[in-house]
Amino acid sequence: MIATYTRKRIDILVDAPLCEWVVEQAAAAGILHHSVLPVQSGLGRGGPWRDDDGYASVAKRMFVALTNADRVDALLDRLAPDIERCGLVIAIQDVQVVRGERF
Repeated sequence: MIATYTRKRIDILVDAPLCEWVVEQAAAAGILHHSVLPVQSGLGRGGPWRDDDGYASVAKRMFVALTNADRVDALLDRLAPDIERCGLVIAIQDVQVVRGERF
């Protein structure tokens, strides 16, 4: 059986114009490896939105990273003052990874 290791996954839904800022904050917290995914549509407090609706909806991105708990905590500390202002949606969960030294 292959060994697995518990790490953290952090997902951050962010307006596309702020995505690079989230990447910079993650790097400053020691999270250098990540993925940024396009998000096509959703339903939030303000109602439904689509990336291509023609009504000036702001495109969204999903920042996804696997790392350890200390780096997640460091990132949250960096983001905390701006979570509400930037409308960030953040989810953190425990995950099992193979090659734990990479995360």
